[in-house]
Amino acid sequence: MFRALNFSNPDAPLRMDPPISLSLLTKEKEKSPEPSPVSLQLLPNSIFTTAVGHPSKRTLAKWHVTSPAEVVDSLLQLAAADKDVEETKL
Repeated sequence: MFRALNFSNPDAPLRMDPPISLSLLTKEKEKSPEPSPVSLQLLPNSIFTTAVGHPSKRTLAKWHVTSPAEVVDSLLQLAAADKDVEETKL
C-alpha cells in the first residue's frame, strides 16, 4: 500500500488521513465512529522516500531498491548503528 506524506507547509502539523477501506468499513457498521486523521510527529528530514521495484519505475522517491529485502536489510543496519551509538554513550 502506498501512502503519501505531503510536506508542502513544513510549519503545519503533519496529519495522515485514515485509509479509504477503513472509512468504508465503519460506514457498514452503524455504531462505529467515523475514523479521524492522525497527527504525526515527523520532520521532513527524518523521512526516507524509497521506491521498491524496477529502476525505470517513475517515482518521486529519493532512494531506490530492487527488492523489499533491501529495505529490511537497510533498516537492520540503521538499528545496529543506533545500538552502537547508544552503547558508546554508556
